[in-house]
Amino acid sequence: MRKRFRVPKKIYRRGSWYCFKITNFSGKRIEIKSLTEKEARLKLLKMPEQIFSSMTDKPTYRVTFEQGIDFWLRTKKGSIDDTSYIRYNGYMKNFKEFLSVKRSNLKYFDEIQSEHIKEFMDYRINEKKRATKTVNSERMALYNLFSILIEHNKISGINPVSKIRSLKIIKVQKRRCLSDEELAKFLEGAKAESRDINWYAIYLTLYICGFRRDEVRKMEKSFVDLSKGIITIENTKTDRPKIIPIHPELKSVLQQAIAQARGRYVFSDPKGNILNKNKMRNKMIEICEKVGIAKATIHDLRHTFASRPGLSSKTKQEIGGWSSKQVMEKTYNNPPEDVIRDEYFKASFIPKLKS
Repeated sequence: MRKRFRVPKKIYRRGSWYCFKITNFSGKRIEIKSLTEKEARLKLLKMPEQIFSSMTDKPTYRVTFEQGIDFWLRTKKGSIDDTSYIRYNGYMKNFKEFLSVKRSNLKYFDEIQSEHIKEFMDYRINEKKRATKTVNSERMALYNLFSILIEHNKISGINPVSKIRSLKIIKVQKRRCLSDEELAKFLEGAKAESRDINWYAIYLTLYICGFRRDEVRKMEKSFVDLSKGIITIENTKTDRPKIIPIHPELKSVLQQAIAQARGRYVFSDPKGNILNKNKMRNKMIEICEKVGIAKATIHDLRHTFASRPGLSSKTKQEIGGWSSKQVMEKTYNNPPEDVIRDEYFKASFIPKLKS
Protein backbone atom coordinates (compact mmCIF):
# COMPACT_ATOMS: atom_id res chain seq x y z
CA MET A 1 0.00 0.00 0.00
CA ARG A 2 1.34 3.38 -0.96
CA LYS A 3 2.06 5.87 1.76
CA ARG A 4 0.86 9.41 1.68
CA PHE A 5 3.10 11.99 0.03
CA ARG A 6 4.08 14.63 2.60
CA VAL A 7 4.79 18.21 1.62
CA PRO A 8 7.54 19.81 3.75
CA LYS A 9 6.67 22.66 6.10
CA LYS A 10 9.97 24.52 6.40
CA ILE A 11 13.25 25.30 4.67
CA TYR A 12 16.47 24.99 6.66
CA ARG A 13 20.15 25.77 6.09
CA ARG A 14 22.84 23.12 5.71
CA GLY A 15 26.16 24.84 5.10
CA SER A 16 25.72 27.00 1.99
CA TRP A 17 22.60 25.10 0.87
CA TYR A 18 18.89 25.80 1.43
CA CYS A 19 17.20 22.45 2.02
CA PHE A 20 13.88 20.80 2.71
CA LYS A 21 12.86 17.17 3.07
CA ILE A 22 10.00 15.27 1.48
CA THR A 23 8.59 11.80 1.98
CA ASN A 24 7.68 10.09 -1.29
CA PHE A 25 5.10 7.35 -1.87
CA SER A 26 7.64 4.68 -0.95
CA GLY A 27 8.11 6.22 2.48
CA LYS A 28 11.64 7.34 1.71
CA ARG A 29 12.85 10.65 3.12
CA ILE A 30 14.62 12.72 0.46
CA GLU A 31 16.52 15.96 1.00
CA ILE A 32 16.20 18.58 -1.75
CA LYS A 33 19.01 21.16 -1.95
CA SER A 34 19.02 24.58 -3.58
CA LEU A 35 21.64 27.29 -3.95
CA THR A 36 19.34 30.12 -2.82
CA GLU A 37 16.31 30.44 -0.56
CA LYS A 38 14.30 31.83 -3.48
CA GLU A 39 15.09 28.76 -5.57
CA ALA A 40 14.12 26.46 -2.68
CA ARG A 41 10.76 28.21 -2.20
CA LEU A 42 10.12 28.04 -5.94
CA LYS A 43 10.69 24.28 -5.84
CA LEU A 44 8.25 24.01 -2.95
CA LEU A 45 5.58 25.82 -4.95
CA LYS A 46 6.14 23.59 -7.98
CA MET A 47 6.34 20.33 -6.06
CA PRO A 48 3.22 18.71 -7.54
CA GLU A 49 4.14 19.21 -11.20
CA GLN A 50 7.93 19.05 -11.15
CA ILE A 51 9.76 17.38 -8.28
CA PHE A 52 6.98 15.05 -7.20
CA SER A 53 6.20 13.79 -10.71
CA SER A 54 9.81 12.75 -11.34
CA MET A 55 10.05 10.88 -8.01
CA THR A 56 7.04 8.62 -8.32
CA ASP A 57 7.39 5.25 -9.97
CA LYS A 58 4.76 6.22 -12.51
CA PRO A 59 6.34 6.35 -16.02
CA THR A 60 6.73 9.86 -17.38
CA TYR A 61 6.92 9.90 -21.18
CA ARG A 62 7.04 13.65 -21.57
CA VAL A 63 9.66 15.16 -19.31
CA THR A 64 9.78 18.94 -19.04
CA PHE A 65 13.11 20.75 -18.94
CA GLU A 66 12.74 21.50 -15.22
CA GLN A 67 11.89 17.87 -14.40
CA GLY A 68 14.73 16.42 -16.47
CA ILE A 69 17.39 18.80 -15.17
CA ASP A 70 16.29 18.35 -11.54
CA PHE A 71 16.38 14.57 -11.97
CA TRP A 72 19.85 14.69 -13.59
CA LEU A 73 21.31 16.96 -10.89
CA ARG A 74 19.97 14.69 -8.15
CA THR A 75 21.49 11.69 -9.92
CA LYS A 76 24.87 13.42 -10.19
CA LYS A 77 24.84 14.79 -6.65
CA GLY A 78 26.16 11.63 -5.04
CA SER A 79 29.16 11.31 -7.36
CA ILE A 80 30.45 14.91 -7.57
CA ASP A 81 31.61 17.55 -5.12
CA ASP A 82 29.77 20.79 -4.35
CA THR A 83 31.94 22.85 -6.73
CA SER A 84 31.14 20.56 -9.67
CA TYR A 85 27.47 20.59 -8.72
CA ILE A 86 27.39 24.38 -8.85
CA ARG A 87 29.21 24.35 -12.21
CA TYR A 88 26.78 21.81 -13.71
CA ASN A 89 23.85 23.81 -12.37
CA GLY A 90 25.29 26.85 -14.17
CA TYR A 91 25.56 24.90 -17.43
CA MET A 92 21.89 23.97 -17.19
CA LYS A 93 20.88 27.58 -16.49
CA ASN A 94 22.73 28.59 -19.66
CA PHE A 95 20.87 25.91 -21.64
CA LYS A 96 17.49 26.99 -20.25
CA GLU A 97 18.33 30.61 -21.04
CA PHE A 98 19.03 29.64 -24.66
CA LEU A 99 15.74 27.74 -24.89
CA SER A 100 13.74 30.66 -23.50
CA VAL A 101 15.41 33.14 -25.89
CA LYS A 102 15.73 31.11 -29.08
CA ARG A 103 13.38 28.14 -28.72
CA SER A 104 10.52 29.25 -26.49
CA ASN A 105 8.16 26.90 -28.35
CA LEU A 106 9.94 23.83 -26.93
CA LYS A 107 8.72 22.46 -23.60
CA TYR A 108 9.84 18.83 -23.38
CA PHE A 109 13.15 16.98 -23.66
CA ASP A 110 11.85 14.63 -26.34
CA GLU A 111 11.51 17.66 -28.64
CA ILE A 112 15.24 18.44 -28.57
CA GLN A 113 17.06 17.52 -31.79
CA SER A 114 20.71 17.62 -32.80
CA GLU A 115 20.24 20.92 -34.63
CA HIS A 116 19.07 22.51 -31.38
CA ILE A 117 22.30 21.46 -29.66
CA LYS A 118 24.33 22.88 -32.55
CA GLU A 119 22.33 26.10 -32.37
CA PHE A 120 22.96 26.30 -28.61
CA MET A 121 26.72 25.97 -29.09
CA ASP A 122 26.73 28.63 -31.83
CA TYR A 123 24.67 30.90 -29.57
CA ARG A 124 27.17 30.55 -26.72
CA ILE A 125 30.17 31.17 -28.99
CA ASN A 126 28.88 33.96 -31.22
CA GLU A 127 26.37 35.86 -29.10
CA LYS A 128 27.60 35.22 -25.56
CA LYS A 129 31.29 35.26 -26.57
CA ARG A 130 32.15 32.26 -24.43
CA ALA A 131 35.42 30.37 -24.78
CA THR A 132 35.52 27.22 -26.89
CA LYS A 133 36.63 25.17 -23.89
CA THR A 134 33.61 26.37 -21.88
CA VAL A 135 31.16 25.52 -24.66
CA ASN A 136 32.69 22.05 -25.04
CA SER A 137 32.22 21.50 -21.29
CA GLU A 138 28.56 22.51 -21.62
CA ARG A 139 28.17 20.09 -24.54
CA MET A 140 29.59 17.22 -22.45
CA ALA A 141 27.21 18.08 -19.60
CA LEU A 142 24.25 17.96 -22.01
CA TYR A 143 25.49 14.65 -23.43
CA ASN A 144 25.57 13.18 -19.93
CA LEU A 145 22.15 14.67 -19.15
CA PHE A 146 20.48 13.01 -22.14
CA SER A 147 22.32 9.73 -21.49
CA ILE A 148 20.99 9.61 -17.91
CA LEU A 149 17.44 10.43 -19.02
CA ILE A 150 17.54 7.69 -21.68
CA GLU A 151 19.06 5.20 -19.23
CA HIS A 152 16.24 5.81 -16.71
CA ASN A 153 13.52 5.63 -19.40
CA LYS A 154 12.58 9.27 -19.01
CA ILE A 155 12.96 9.76 -22.76
CA SER A 156 13.55 7.36 -25.62
CA GLY A 157 15.58 7.40 -28.80
CA ILE A 158 19.16 8.38 -29.64
CA ASN A 159 21.12 10.94 -27.67
CA PRO A 160 20.86 14.11 -29.83
CA VAL A 161 24.22 15.39 -28.56
CA SER A 162 26.05 12.33 -29.92
CA LYS A 163 25.75 13.67 -33.48
CA ILE A 164 27.40 16.99 -32.59
CA ARG A 165 31.17 17.06 -32.28
CA SER A 166 33.13 19.12 -29.80
CA LEU A 167 34.51 22.36 -31.15
CA LYS A 168 38.15 22.31 -32.16
CA ILE A 169 40.36 24.33 -29.85
CA ILE A 170 43.05 26.20 -31.73
CA LYS A 171 45.83 27.17 -29.38
CA VAL A 172 47.56 30.31 -30.55
CA GLN A 173 50.35 31.29 -28.23
CA LYS A 174 50.78 35.02 -28.54
CA ARG A 175 53.96 36.28 -27.00
CA ARG A 176 55.01 39.87 -27.03
CA CYS A 177 57.49 42.18 -25.41
CA LEU A 178 56.47 45.58 -24.12
CA SER A 179 58.21 48.57 -25.67
CA ASP A 180 59.93 51.11 -23.43
CA GLU A 181 57.00 53.50 -23.84
CA GLU A 182 54.44 50.78 -23.01
CA LEU A 183 56.48 49.59 -20.05
CA ALA A 184 56.86 53.10 -18.64
CA LYS A 185 53.12 53.74 -18.93
CA PHE A 186 52.29 50.37 -17.41
CA LEU A 187 54.56 50.85 -14.39
CA GLU A 188 53.17 54.34 -13.80
CA GLY A 189 49.66 52.89 -13.97
CA ALA A 190 50.65 50.17 -11.48
CA LYS A 191 51.88 52.85 -9.06
CA ALA A 192 48.49 54.56 -9.21
CA GLU A 193 46.73 51.26 -8.42
CA SER A 194 48.99 50.40 -5.46
CA ARG A 195 46.68 50.99 -2.51
CA ASP A 196 45.72 47.84 -0.59
CA ILE A 197 48.15 45.76 -2.68
CA ASN A 198 51.53 47.02 -3.92
CA TRP A 199 50.99 46.18 -7.59
CA TYR A 200 53.93 48.32 -8.67
CA ALA A 201 56.36 46.26 -6.57
CA ILE A 202 54.82 42.99 -7.80
CA TYR A 203 55.03 43.76 -11.51
CA LEU A 204 58.43 45.44 -11.21
CA THR A 205 59.82 42.31 -9.49
CA LEU A 206 58.32 40.09 -12.18
CA TYR A 207 59.96 42.20 -14.87
CA ILE A 208 63.40 43.00 -13.43
CA CYS A 209 64.02 39.47 -12.13
CA GLY A 210 62.39 37.66 -15.05
CA PHE A 211 60.36 35.69 -12.51
CA ARG A 212 57.51 33.34 -13.28
CA ARG A 213 54.17 34.20 -11.72
CA ASP A 214 54.25 31.62 -8.92
CA GLU A 215 57.83 32.49 -8.00
CA VAL A 216 56.56 35.94 -7.01
CA ARG A 217 53.27 34.75 -5.48
CA LYS A 218 55.03 32.25 -3.21
CA MET A 219 58.03 34.43 -2.36
CA GLU A 220 58.40 34.52 1.42
CA LYS A 221 60.19 37.19 3.41
CA SER A 222 62.86 34.66 4.37
CA PHE A 223 63.75 34.26 0.67
CA VAL A 224 64.96 37.88 0.48
CA ASP A 225 68.25 38.83 2.14
CA LEU A 226 68.55 42.60 1.82
CA SER A 227 71.86 42.73 3.71
CA LYS A 228 73.52 40.34 1.26
CA GLY A 229 71.47 41.63 -1.66
CA ILE A 230 70.19 38.26 -2.90
CA ILE A 231 66.88 36.47 -3.51
CA THR A 232 66.78 32.69 -3.12
CA ILE A 233 64.04 30.71 -4.86
CA GLU A 234 64.15 27.01 -3.96
CA ASN A 235 61.14 25.62 -5.83
CA THR A 236 61.33 26.51 -9.50
CA LYS A 237 59.83 25.06 -12.67
CA THR A 238 63.22 23.63 -13.66
CA ASP A 239 63.81 22.14 -10.16
CA ARG A 240 67.03 24.16 -9.99
CA PRO A 241 67.24 26.63 -7.07
CA LYS A 242 67.84 30.22 -8.13
CA ILE A 243 70.04 32.63 -6.21
CA ILE A 244 69.99 35.99 -7.93
CA PRO A 245 71.32 39.40 -6.91
CA ILE A 246 68.85 42.17 -6.11
CA HIS A 247 69.14 44.87 -8.75
CA PRO A 248 69.75 48.41 -7.38
CA GLU A 249 66.57 49.68 -9.07
CA LEU A 250 64.57 47.01 -7.23
CA LYS A 251 66.17 47.04 -3.77
CA SER A 252 64.30 50.02 -2.26
CA VAL A 253 61.00 48.81 -3.73
CA LEU A 254 61.47 45.35 -2.20
CA GLN A 255 62.50 46.86 1.13
CA GLN A 256 59.29 48.89 1.26
CA ALA A 257 57.18 45.87 0.20
CA ILE A 258 58.66 43.72 2.98
CA ALA A 259 58.07 46.47 5.55
CA GLN A 260 54.40 46.73 4.53
CA ALA A 261 53.83 42.98 4.12
CA ARG A 262 51.28 41.19 6.28
CA GLY A 263 52.09 37.58 7.05
CA ARG A 264 54.89 35.43 5.67
CA TYR A 265 54.76 36.48 2.02
CA VAL A 266 56.52 39.48 0.51
CA PHE A 267 53.46 40.15 -1.65
CA SER A 268 50.05 39.25 -0.27
CA ASP A 269 46.43 40.35 -0.19
CA PRO A 270 45.23 42.78 2.54
CA LYS A 271 44.63 39.82 4.90
CA GLY A 272 48.15 38.45 4.49
CA ASN A 273 47.12 35.50 2.30
CA ILE A 274 48.88 34.40 -0.87
CA LEU A 275 47.93 36.45 -3.93
CA ASN A 276 45.18 35.10 -6.15
CA LYS A 277 46.65 34.38 -9.59
CA ASN A 278 43.46 35.40 -11.39
CA LYS A 279 43.47 38.71 -9.54
CA MET A 280 47.08 39.32 -10.65
CA ARG A 281 46.14 38.64 -14.27
CA ASN A 282 42.95 40.70 -14.20
CA LYS A 283 44.64 43.65 -12.52
CA MET A 284 47.35 43.68 -15.20
CA ILE A 285 44.71 43.72 -17.95
CA GLU A 286 42.86 46.49 -16.12
CA ILE A 287 46.01 48.63 -15.85
CA CYS A 288 46.80 48.11 -19.55
CA GLU A 289 43.32 49.34 -20.46
CA LYS A 290 43.56 52.37 -18.17
CA VAL A 291 46.93 53.54 -19.53
CA GLY A 292 45.91 52.87 -23.13
CA ILE A 293 48.27 50.09 -24.19
CA ALA A 294 47.57 46.71 -25.78
CA LYS A 295 46.60 43.85 -23.48
CA ALA A 296 49.61 42.13 -21.91
CA THR A 297 49.98 39.05 -19.73
CA ILE A 298 52.14 38.42 -16.69
CA HIS A 299 54.38 36.15 -18.74
CA ASP A 300 54.91 38.99 -21.23
CA LEU A 301 56.94 40.74 -18.51
CA ARG A 302 59.24 37.73 -18.47
CA HIS A 303 59.63 37.92 -22.26
CA THR A 304 60.31 41.64 -21.97
CA PHE A 305 63.11 40.88 -19.51
CA ALA A 306 64.55 38.29 -21.90
CA SER A 307 64.63 40.82 -24.74
CA ARG A 308 66.19 43.60 -22.66
CA PRO A 309 69.37 44.95 -24.29
CA GLY A 310 72.54 45.18 -22.23
CA LEU A 311 72.44 41.61 -20.90
CA SER A 312 74.19 38.62 -22.43
CA SER A 313 72.18 35.47 -23.09
CA LYS A 314 74.05 33.61 -20.35
CA THR A 315 73.25 36.28 -17.77
CA LYS A 316 69.60 36.18 -18.78
CA GLN A 317 69.56 32.40 -18.42
CA GLU A 318 71.10 32.58 -14.96
CA ILE A 319 68.79 35.33 -13.72
CA GLY A 320 65.63 34.07 -15.44
CA GLY A 321 66.37 30.37 -14.97
CA TRP A 322 65.29 29.16 -18.41
CA SER A 323 67.62 26.16 -18.78
CA SER A 324 67.37 22.89 -16.91
CA LYS A 325 70.48 21.71 -15.13
CA GLN A 326 71.19 19.06 -17.78
CA VAL A 327 70.82 21.45 -20.73
CA MET A 328 72.84 24.12 -18.96
CA GLU A 329 75.77 21.80 -18.22
CA LYS A 330 75.74 20.32 -21.73
CA THR A 331 75.22 23.47 -23.80
CA TYR A 332 76.30 26.54 -21.85
CA ASN A 333 79.48 27.62 -20.13
CA ASN A 334 78.38 29.37 -16.97
CA PRO A 335 80.09 32.71 -16.38
CA PRO A 336 81.53 33.41 -12.90
CA GLU A 337 79.18 34.89 -10.31
CA ASP A 338 81.02 38.23 -10.20
CA VAL A 339 80.69 38.60 -13.99
CA ILE A 340 76.96 37.90 -13.79
CA ARG A 341 76.54 40.37 -10.90
CA ASP A 342 78.53 43.16 -12.57
CA GLU A 343 76.78 42.83 -15.92
CA TYR A 344 73.36 42.61 -14.27
CA PHE A 345 73.93 45.70 -12.12
CA LYS A 346 75.10 47.77 -15.10
CA ALA A 347 71.82 47.21 -16.95
CA SER A 348 69.01 49.77 -16.59
CA PHE A 349 65.47 48.43 -16.42
CA ILE A 350 63.04 51.26 -15.65
CA PRO A 351 62.47 53.47 -18.70
CA LYS A 352 61.38 57.10 -18.45
CA LEU A 353 58.15 58.46 -19.86
CA LYS A 354 58.60 60.71 -22.86
CA SER A 355 57.67 64.28 -22.03
